[in-house]
Amino acid sequence: MKVLISVPNGGQIHKAVVGRLLLLQRDDRYELEFSMPVYKPYENNLHHLVKEFLKGDYHYWLSIDSDNPPKRNPLDLVELDLDLVGLPTPFWQPKEGKNIFLNGFDYVVEKDTYAEHLPQKGLQQVDAVGTGCFIAARRVFEDKELQKGAFIRKLNSDGTVRRGTDISFCERVRTRGFKIWCHYDYQCQHFKNLDLGEIVMAYESNIKSVR
Repeated sequence: MKVLISVPNGGQIHKAVVGRLLLLQRDDRYELEFSMPVYKPYENNLHHLVKEFLKGDYHYWLSIDSDNPPKRNPLDLVELDLDLVGLPTPFWQPKEGKNIFLNGFDYVVEKDTYAEHLPQKGLQQVDAVGTGCFIAARRVFEDKELQKGAFIRKLNSDGTVRRGTDISFCERVRTRGFKIWCHYDYQCQHFKNLDLGEIVMAYESNIKSVR
């Protein structure tokens, strides 16, 4: 079994991601090859990786963003033979009552939007995952329609973004009949710059709401 491991990046890779890559290269269950392209923008980088993935004789593609290292070995999930599985990543979004979310999502038809999936335990089928860390089977990208810009953002008529790279990708994957999963026992770290003042305000707001 052959796996392409990619780290799409802009010229820098967090040391925690490098540490995970060093551990992954010692995994002798699969034949591994590594790719670290620097094309811009992000979806262009991913589309180049799709071409690289299909050009080689890889069975699976593991992609890890440059700031998004998995805590556990994602290669454990290859043997599940899933179409697309995301390793959930925390992200910050200040809201009353909650500020940290995991990027496994369910589609909410009534609002034409996505909500955080629950429960967050074990392997769950979802409608969308983030692309910060995912594993895709070759059969997904052998689909001709998904070779036509699977990660392109969907725009509103005024040019603003309606669906980001990850949600747009997942919608196209679902449209082609593939299933999407999220494994909550395999969460990732996520390194971002945050304003501590914003965190303090969110924390104080949540304390007041509890009182």
